[in-house]
Parts: sequence; structure tokens; C-alpha cells
Amino acid sequence: MTSTVSGPGAGVAGAAAEGDFARELTRDSLLRLARREITAIHVPGFCDRRIAAEAARKAVRHKALGNYHKKWTSTVGRVHLPHIDTAWNPELTARYHDAALPSIHEVRALFAPYLSPVDQVRLLLQECWPAGADLLRLRGRPCFVGALRVFHPTTSAFLPHNDRIEQETDAPEIAGVTEQLAANVYLRVPEEGGDLQLWRREPTSAETRTILEVEGLDPTTVEPPVHVIRPQAGDLIIFSSRMLHAVTPARDGHRVGMAAFIACKGTDEPLRYWS
Repeated sequence: MTSTVSGPGAGVAGAAAEGDFARELTRDSLLRLARREITAIHVPGFCDRRIAAEAARKAVRHKALGNYHKKWTSTVGRVHLPHIDTAWNPELTARYHDAALPSIHEVRALFAPYLSPVDQVRLLLQECWPAGADLLRLRGRPCFVGALRVFHPTTSAFLPHNDRIEQETDAPEIAGVTEQLAANVYLRVPEEGGDLQLWRREPTSAETRTILEVEGLDPTTVEPPVHVIRPQAGDLIIFSSRMLHAVTPARDGHRVGMAAFIACKGTDEPLRYWS
């Protein structure tokens, strides 16, 4: 089992912890996750490890590899501009949308002739969700999806934080979003570190103000996570990005993954995905 439970909020381990996860991306598991009846969908071996390893190698050396812009995320690399780094700046926002489709095609080409893991997730979302799924458009312009994230050895971490699209844009298309999920496909993982930590709560108002400023909380000010997951290369994990989550430092190698967000407005509306 690749999931472990830690912290006082966990209660019991073993079968009870396993019951907080789904092992397949299906209509039922997606609905249960959107209703917060489970903590995560964790699909081991979602992507072939050989394909994942080759894509990870390309990501670490990619010409478009930059860094996130906020204080506590600036140690983490990302290939192509993600929406959070538009930072409410009109010029960056225009650049993001201008590059969205070319960036999707460029990331897809890293996996050719195979289907990219994010494209596979997109297909499954379209098939599983009652109203289907589609690429998010903001003010009518397409968004990028399929960001490659690179955690460098010893220096990169995500401190406890959450992610909400309404904190990044006031575009009319986000009205009515009731839940936001994060989908991560792991391409390379270190022998030590790089664990995904999940809490079963959203941040307080004071914590939210700190997250918006520096994108992370001092771990000593937060209770232990409810779940700690050590992903393996090729795994897919989907969880609520509105609840607190974190990534521990990668100790002895790069941690590389693909990331997408998924907005939910209810079962009568299509899911919308982006990075």
C-alpha cells in the first residue's frame, strides 16, 4: 500500500485509512471525491514508468523551465506559465492565454507517440462525469493544461497551502464553482522525501491571508496532516485543492510530475480543467 496515515486526526490506520481513498478513477469515485466523502483518488501505475521516466528527464532540462513566483514556491520549477503566476497582471494573463494551446501541444509532444497522462485524465473526466468535461476558458480564451512541475533535490518544497481559482481571476466563467480538485501524475520520485501531505480542512481566514501573500504556512503552526502519501512513479492522485496540502522536500533526487486543476459546479455542469 502506498498510502500511510499519520497525525492525531487520522484516528485509525489500516482498513479505515484505505477506505478514505479510491483506487480507480470512475464515475462513483469522482462523485464521492467532489462530495468530500473520500480524501483522494489514488491510482497506482496510471502511467507506464518507462514513459514517465523519459518525460521527467526532458522536463528537468526543458528550455521553458522556470520557477513559481511567490516567496515559498519560488524553489519549485515549472515548465510553461501556470495560471497562478499571471498574478492579476493583464500582460501576463494575455501571455498565458496566447501560449496556452502551443504549450499544450509542446507538452503532449514530450510523450509522443504515446498518450500523455494528462490527456488520459482529460478523456476519463469527459467519460466519468455526468455532464462531461472540457478545457477551461476564461473570458472566452483557452487555458493551458498539463503543467510539468520539478522539485529540485533538497531545495524544493510546497508548504501547507490551498488553491482556489477565484483567488486568481474574476473572469465570469468561474462563477458557481463549488469544488476545485488537483490531479497529479508522478513521473519521477526520489528515494526519500517528496511526500504528499493532505489535511481534511480548508485554511482559516488568517491562514488564507498568509497563503495569498507567500503561498505557504509555517508547518510548525499547523497540526499534523491527516494523510501522508508516498507516491510512486506512474501514480495518479486527485484530491481537493481547496483543502490544505503540502509536499515535503525531495532529499536525494528530482520529483517531477504533471499537474492540472479541475473545477466543479455540480453534476449538471461540465468539469473544467486547466493548469
